Amino acid sequence: QTGGGIEEDRRGEAAEAAEAEMEDEREADREGDCVFCEIVRTGRTHDGSEILHEDEKCIAIQDLHPAALHHFLVIPKEHIATTNSLDQRHRNLVVHMYDVGKKLMKETRPEAHCKFGFHQPPFYSVKHLHMHCLCPPYTSMLHAMKYKSLPWFITAEAIVKRLSLR
Repeated sequence: QTGGGIEEDRRGEAAEAAEAEMEDEREADREGDCVFCEIVRTGRTHDGSEILHEDEKCIAIQDLHPAALHHFLVIPKEHIATTNSLDQRHRNLVVHMYDVGKKLMKETRPEAHCKFGFHQPPFYSVKHLHMHCLCPPYTSMLHAMKYKSLPWFITAEAIVKRLSLR
């Protein structure tokens, strides 16, 4: 085979793997295993806290275990597993999620320097994409480290940039 043939085979394998992962995600959602899909479907959080924002694309809720004084999650209504599942067609959704997070934080702490971002595989607790919106102070030094821009956490700006380049 020529180099192009091998490259085409690799692309085909990657596409098949991505499709299999997407089917696994859809199956998990159909089975009701996803806690965030359940919140989207029912309009209720497990702890009874209010939904802070809802529109046709996403919802926002308080984090169940806040790592900072103010810690919200912006969750797409579409079941997307992780940042690895994102592609260029999701760029506008991520920008919208980021805008929702900034608006919520501005209403809560207009003067604060807040952080917006996503945990990257395998460092996530729920296999449904969600953006963390945090305003210090953090509840512990460990939490401050957990949300630094290191291999396990990527900022919303970096995700938008990555999706713009694809």
